[in-house]
Amino acid sequence: MTRVRGTVVAIAMGFGTAIAQAAPVPSNPTAIVAPSTVGESGWTPGAIAKLKADLDAMLVASPVSRGAHIGIRAIDTTTNAVLYSRLGDDEFQPASTLKLLVGSAALEKLGPAFRFRSTMGIGVDDTKTATLVLHGGGDPTLTTGDLVAGIGAIPVSDRQPIAAIAIDATAFDEKPYPDGWTWDDFAQDYAPRLSATTIDENTVTLRVTPGLTIGAAANVTVADPRTATRIVRRCNASYGRYVRVVATATTGAVGSDDTIDVARNRGNCPQVVGSIPFGAPAETVAAAVASPTIAATETLAAALGLASPEQGRDVRPLDEIESPDDLVTAARAPTRGEERVVWTHDSPPLATLLGPRFWIPSDNLFGELLLEELGLTAGGKPGSTAKGVAYEKLWLRSIGVDPATVTLADGSGLSQYDRITPRDLVTILQHDWNGPNRQLVLDSLPVGGARGTIEGIAGTPAAGRVFAKTGSMMHVRGLAGFLATRHHGAVTFAFEVDDWNGAYADLAAIRAAMLARIVTD
Repeated sequence: MTRVRGTVVAIAMGFGTAIAQAAPVPSNPTAIVAPSTVGESGWTPGAIAKLKADLDAMLVASPVSRGAHIGIRAIDTTTNAVLYSRLGDDEFQPASTLKLLVGSAALEKLGPAFRFRSTMGIGVDDTKTATLVLHGGGDPTLTTGDLVAGIGAIPVSDRQPIAAIAIDATAFDEKPYPDGWTWDDFAQDYAPRLSATTIDENTVTLRVTPGLTIGAAANVTVADPRTATRIVRRCNASYGRYVRVVATATTGAVGSDDTIDVARNRGNCPQVVGSIPFGAPAETVAAAVASPTIAATETLAAALGLASPEQGRDVRPLDEIESPDDLVTAARAPTRGEERVVWTHDSPPLATLLGPRFWIPSDNLFGELLLEELGLTAGGKPGSTAKGVAYEKLWLRSIGVDPATVTLADGSGLSQYDRITPRDLVTILQHDWNGPNRQLVLDSLPVGGARGTIEGIAGTPAAGRVFAKTGSMMHVRGLAGFLATRHHGAVTFAFEVDDWNGAYADLAAIRAAMLARIVTD
């Protein structure tokens, strides 16, 4: 979830920890009509000419066309005949429609059965210290509950000698964020730090309630105390020996605006800010942790019952710490050959994650970790954004897309540097349609008015017939996918808009009207 001008926008780039919940479904969902290769009749030249004239007229009459950069491409999915094209070869900032690229490439390279794997091993280093080693596998679904259950599954006789914890996040590189992400997003759950050791999507969920009086400090608690997070009033550096969250939120007047949010303070510590109205019910907010390594270390230490750092667990002195991820136990991880694996955790297969955990909620971290996994598989250890992008460009060329027409900086579309053309998005979708994963892709996409959230479609003739990935950022709205027309079979389309300064409701309305015109021809 992201905030645009102070308003929570549920269709935005990602949901962070909220993706564990069901995807939004309208209160009266429309019946889903799947796109088909079979239609009552084909598109005649006359019908295509009339469609073009009508869509042009709709755009000209709409205030959306004034000042915005709008690119549209729609083709007959079966014959590839172009039904409508407007700036189809211009490059647009795609926002989350870029997730179609990494998802489709991963289905082909990794396969629908692919699972992220994490393991824990016990080994003895040169000092004869028994060390528990967590080897991160870049799994975006791994939770604190999984780790606690993993510790519980280790026999007590094996747990007792453990005196140190080591985190192995070397499957991926150490770059914390892709190029082009904006710094003011870093506290939010939709833009967490990247790491092969990812727990709870590298966020902590907090519960906020009003104080006892107006003007008093709001009460901030950790939703899951197993995360070993501390709530503090001040924090001068994120390099502390446990996960710290600064609470500076206050209690507002009865009926005042709820402005609870998260930020980063000058010491780079997560901070709960704003105010919650007096008497208001409790609410939850998720903050990105400053260091996934610290979060994983402390969670495991708490589960094992090891002494906390402030009670003397073996960590380096604060004056030796140069970055958050330097704060790891002094015992070095044994090599894989010296370890005895005591726990293995596999994620659900990609086939079952693609929709509910990636495309429908539009989860950014999932896209980034999937891209780094592509880089690991195609280019070797460590996986990285750069290696993943290099593979994507090779894959795009193999399906008929000129890599020179795209600028790729990440896997989620959150980067300000990403660019892609409507033609390229349509080509990716056509490749999915003509390949073995057609039904999986259709089942994994949001459906306007029926599954997930697509602005403006509910209540229109297009409801239940638009299978598409959304993309939403400030000044950007994108939509790309398939249409189930009433008479002509499936249509593949991309509708990309950037440089937009008007009302998003107006843009959603004209887009829905144009898609409905295609659907009802």
